[in-house]
Amino acid sequence: MTVDHAVINVRDDMDRAVERFAALGFTLTERGYHSLGSINHLMVFDTDYLELVGVPVGATRVRRDIADSPVGLNGLVFATDDAEQLSDRLRGHGVPIEPVVSFHRPVTIDGAAQCAFFRTLRLSPDYLQGGRVYFCEHATPELVWRREWQHHRNGARGVAEFTLVVPEPAREAARYAEVTGATPRPGASDEIELPFGTCTVRLATLDAYLARYGNAAVDARGRDAFMGALALRATALAQVRECLASLSEAIDVERSVARITIAARHAYDTVLEFVE
Repeated sequence: MTVDHAVINVRDDMDRAVERFAALGFTLTERGYHSLGSINHLMVFDTDYLELVGVPVGATRVRRDIADSPVGLNGLVFATDDAEQLSDRLRGHGVPIEPVVSFHRPVTIDGAAQCAFFRTLRLSPDYLQGGRVYFCEHATPELVWRREWQHHRNGARGVAEFTLVVPEPAREAARYAEVTGATPRPGASDEIELPFGTCTVRLATLDAYLARYGNAAVDARGRDAFMGALALRATALAQVRECLASLSEAIDVERSVARITIAARHAYDTVLEFVE
């Protein structure tokens, strides 16, 4: 199983969020309008993507799971070729799931209006901790992974790491293993890692997370479970440094030979990292 995409919730601040991520060197797709009532922009990589999701200002129909969730990293999405078949399998193993949801959004390709179709399968909110975890089936992947959207000034190529903060990493790892088939392995500082192709999902306690990220960390706001950090694989960190140097404002960044970390307060309460 592989990671399909990661989601950052910006709620009703989409215009400024687009400006921020464009300034960080990303190429963003045009605004999408989901039939479910949400809006989005994608940053498309080689085989996965990062999504900004929000709600239209002044809309009468709004997705409550977006509007009522805090700003920040709040979606870990796995790929599936058949959401209905996966639903049957998970239900047979006693995993609490919600009904498969079908939806679409218009997309313009080479000046022509088309429609991208999706089916998603969501786990019950109280089964896995920290945010929305679900599976996405793309009926029209050719309308998402377009070459003109896959080139980013910062050299981003894909999702490399996804960090979840949970009270009991071992318990949570067992549930992820049950749902996805991934094999947990020990990580640093009592963390547990789950490999998904080119992406590693890291499960950490709040103490381990704060020890790793310090002042760059997400504001926990009294929570002991949340989605804490996203690392993207980049062609070269020099490209990332060049983008950050061109910003019109100073932001808090930590740099090392192998990693660049942008503090959560500068990326919609998301610790955003780049690794080679």
